[in-house]
Amino acid sequence: MLDIQHFDDYADRAFVEGNTLLEAGEIEQAIECYNHALSLDEGFTSAMFYKGVALVSLRRYDEAVCCYDLLLTCEPGDSEVLEYKGVALIEISHYEEALKCYLKALELEPRNGRILLKIGYIYQSCGNFAEALKYFEMSLECEAGDKRTWYLKGLALAEQGYVSGITFKFAEALKCFEKALELAPDDLDVLKDKAKVLLATGDNQGALACYLKAFGLSPEDPFVIAALAKTYKLMNMQPESLVYYKKLLELNCDSNVNDDARRLKDAINTNR
Repeated sequence: MLDIQHFDDYADRAFVEGNTLLEAGEIEQAIECYNHALSLDEGFTSAMFYKGVALVSLRRYDEAVCCYDLLLTCEPGDSEVLEYKGVALIEISHYEEALKCYLKALELEPRNGRILLKIGYIYQSCGNFAEALKYFEMSLECEAGDKRTWYLKGLALAEQGYVSGITFKFAEALKCFEKALELAPDDLDVLKDKAKVLLATGDNQGALACYLKAFGLSPEDPFVIAALAKTYKLMNMQPESLVYYKKLLELNCDSNVNDDARRLKDAINTNR
């Protein structure tokens, strides 16, 4: 139990203790400290800000938004608070409100790659890939070495390819994924989505190489194991496919896997 008596009437002591607890992962106790600091000084904006941060850590996003709204009432042009409010709003899928926050923050910091990335992410989440790409490209002009931006740009291009069937979109997406992997060679998400695009272009061998690398990094990932089983099956390599279907069974995946594995095993035995 947190003893707040030793803070006496010093709001700053409670605030510092809250920050220490927040860093240590003691989120609920950190919030108690911030609340105590605010009870002593309701205008203690730093305590309100970090209370919002702590609430986001607990996934109490609506409460965090209330904290940020109170701060913006006092200082409407605080770009950092606008960003953090945007983060909380994205988590509860309030994309339109989040977009307003980031666009306002962008007016204050027009060369902030992080803000541009978030705007692109919102447009992408809403299916507006063309607008998303515009902001990802602007973000990369500010921060060319950001792996996540390259990855999200690749995803947007890939989605355009899936929807339109325009093959050069896949080629552009693969360039982005390659850049992301240069920056983070062991990123599972990038490897998975690169493999998916390679399958869409008919490069089964390239996709297989990506999935095998992903499997080496995460040997119990059911998505990767299922992808390997299906890719080997697509390449008419039934014994190899069966190996991964069996691995899925060991992980107790869905019943369809059991049927697929049984059919494949029967087919292999028939062809012997």
